[in-house]
Amino acid sequence: MSYYLILDVGTTNVKAYAFSEEGEVLLKKSMRTRPVYPEPGWAELDPEELIETVRRLIDGVTSSLGMPKGMAITNQRSSTVVWDDEGALHNMITWQDTRTKDIVEAFSRNFLVRFGRALGKVFYGLSRIVPGIASLPKGAYIITLAHVGFGTSHSSMHLRWLMDNVPEVRKAVEDGTAKFGTMDSWIAWNLTGKHVTDYTNASATGLFDPFYLKWSDNIMGIVGIPKKILPALQPNDLPVGETDYGVPLLTMVADQQAALYRAGVEPGSAKMTHGTGTFIDLNVGEKPKPASPGLYPMVALKTRKKTLYLLEGIINASGSAVDWLLSVGLIKDYSEISAAFKDPTLPRVLFIPAFAGLSTPYLKPEFRGALLNLSFSVRKEDIIKALIAGIAMRVAEVIAAMESGTGVEIGSLTSDGGASQIDPLLQLIADFSGKRIVRPVELNGSAQGTFMIARAVAEGSDVLSAWEKPMVERVFEPSGEKHEDFRRLWEEFMGRLL
Repeated sequence: MSYYLILDVGTTNVKAYAFSEEGEVLLKKSMRTRPVYPEPGWAELDPEELIETVRRLIDGVTSSLGMPKGMAITNQRSSTVVWDDEGALHNMITWQDTRTKDIVEAFSRNFLVRFGRALGKVFYGLSRIVPGIASLPKGAYIITLAHVGFGTSHSSMHLRWLMDNVPEVRKAVEDGTAKFGTMDSWIAWNLTGKHVTDYTNASATGLFDPFYLKWSDNIMGIVGIPKKILPALQPNDLPVGETDYGVPLLTMVADQQAALYRAGVEPGSAKMTHGTGTFIDLNVGEKPKPASPGLYPMVALKTRKKTLYLLEGIINASGSAVDWLLSVGLIKDYSEISAAFKDPTLPRVLFIPAFAGLSTPYLKPEFRGALLNLSFSVRKEDIIKALIAGIAMRVAEVIAAMESGTGVEIGSLTSDGGASQIDPLLQLIADFSGKRIVRPVELNGSAQGTFMIARAVAEGSDVLSAWEKPMVERVFEPSGEKHEDFRRLWEEFMGRLL
């Protein structure tokens, strides 16, 4: 049987999808990983155990269907591992880990970083008067310096911590035997023996310059990371190499970028992935746009001939906020959310779902969730509806920030991820944003997008021309309901709190 095996590697789950040539899911297998938390704020994975899990899933699929035409990897970004020819030198530090907070603060005080931030603010101010500045690569690059900085999720900070605190890593770096990589690199090394990453994963490490499509000499110099330990950069339309299963590893692509590809390849294509948090990504075309508060430029897709760029905004808690409803007993399953919306009128209660801070466009990591305007008349259903409305309003705020920051009009957004099953959430996002929300049949946009890229690579087709519109399960149109009372309440309380 001819099929493609897509590995979807996350922090808590690894999934293997078998897609037919036509895109039908023939088989899906999943195994949970075992994250470890050695200290408060630390989050790690055992790299060797991760590879064992990947291989068990490959074996499980191939024992049922035979060998695939090829394999491909999509993965969560920014997790960090260092290894040598003998194996991993420390556990993988995942993107949720916050141990590097002090390192981040120290490098943020670096003179060059502060100077770049100040210069970026000057250029940003000038761009409001002379808009053409932002369209120049150098201008966009400098403006971005005002709005981005080091973060605890960045691989650059993880790597610095490992070099400072793990003797085996420090020695391997000094000896020239160390290899750094993100999750895709580690899996590719184990399957093919090649030390590579792709541009989509590289652009989320904090070590990569998306404007010049290379590892950043400036960042490497500031952080003190030798270039020789970094992986080679791989376009998405070039096979990585032969795996030890005798079939090619056709492509690697970061999860959010794969889901954006599934949504479309034209400028203005947009998607939102509702997982633990919500990632909203906008295709801005073949020229990178400068960052603005809470919106980050990255590579959306890199072929040998073209590069597509995106801007990404984040809501830290969406699916996890819904899980909170489950954990405190307000709902037993998602169906109770729809039941609460039998009366679609929004309550006078306000729930700001900032369980893990406010990100785009506010950038208030210290802010916490708030339940406001309570009275004795408030019922359980009101709290449920207020939380869903709060998530929807936060998504609408990010969409508005994207349009105002880029000048790119968003016509519709493709929704994927587990919380996309919640009809009232998608309808409220449509109402608040004024955008069409498209829900495909397949809710794993990352796996389906990676399959489409892998198939094009195997067939020798142009990856951008090979894009196909996914099958749609439902479209949520703006209802015309403005929810004026809720909007006024939201704006009033956000103004007070911020």
